[in-house]
Amino acid sequence: MQNLILKWSKYIALLAIATSLIVHQTVDAQEEAGYSSSSIKDIDLSAWQQSYNEKQKLLVLFYQPDTCDRCVVALNTITQIVGQPEIPADLEIVKSSNPDLVSALGVRQFPSLVYLREQSYVTYDGSYDVEDVLEWVQQATNQVTRQLDDLSFEHLTQAATGATTGDWLVAFYTDSCRSILPVLDTLGVRVRGRINVAKVNIAENPGLVERFKIAGCPEVILFKQSKMYKCTLPNLDVATLKSFVDGFYKNMQAQVIPLPKSHFDLITESIADYIKVQLEGENKSIVLAGAFAAAVIFLLIIFCCCRSAIGDTSKQKTE
Repeated sequence: MQNLILKWSKYIALLAIATSLIVHQTVDAQEEAGYSSSSIKDIDLSAWQQSYNEKQKLLVLFYQPDTCDRCVVALNTITQIVGQPEIPADLEIVKSSNPDLVSALGVRQFPSLVYLREQSYVTYDGSYDVEDVLEWVQQATNQVTRQLDDLSFEHLTQAATGATTGDWLVAFYTDSCRSILPVLDTLGVRVRGRINVAKVNIAENPGLVERFKIAGCPEVILFKQSKMYKCTLPNLDVATLKSFVDGFYKNMQAQVIPLPKSHFDLITESIADYIKVQLEGENKSIVLAGAFAAAVIFLLIIFCCCRSAIGDTSKQKTE
């Protein structure tokens, strides 16, 4: 048994050595043909921040030099896509192993390919095949995540009136949980054409927060066929959210989508809030006197109307 284990161990070691040689030979061949990973510029956090502020496009490969064979393959791939017709002319392809930038973007595995555009970024989640990467870059170039607010939500989603615009996955967020936004953008690229992906700033949209009883940050809700499903899963990464929209939402409680408030509702609430504020302030006695007077007048009007109606009835009986 021990001899068999040793034999298989040798086979595995030989296979690992052969794989490493193939990878490095492939890179050498590419360099001889005119491709070189050294021609891909390295950037740090300040360079990323500058591109972000200036709304430039960056395709960044995060890698670990000398300790990652898959990083070598990925470097080879992005070297090959430089200058390809599918790549936008204003997209700069770079690489980075800068620890400050890695920490700022929350990169957890290597290699990782990140696409910055329109001051938001998406992360590649496929294989490092040249054709696959080129296709993903084309899909990810335009931002697909919509920004919704109190005024536009119902008009765009039609969530409570039949969802004629399709299904919507909406993330409610604040500055303290903005980490959900790159996850949402990455998912949006993958589900484009099947599901609309949107975000709502909690601090700026109290109407939607109250309507959907938003208590957490972030909070993700799927609006589907006049029902809503709150994602209560603890780990809100791309794989989890994709599983959620692909069918796992059925394990969540289906809730009726509350109707948006009418203008009359908003007016009455504003009046009630105003009265509440006045009652808590220095004008409490004046407000109470006014409310009492209004109640007396209202009761007098009802009394007069009823008396008039009784009088008309008696007159008709006499005739």
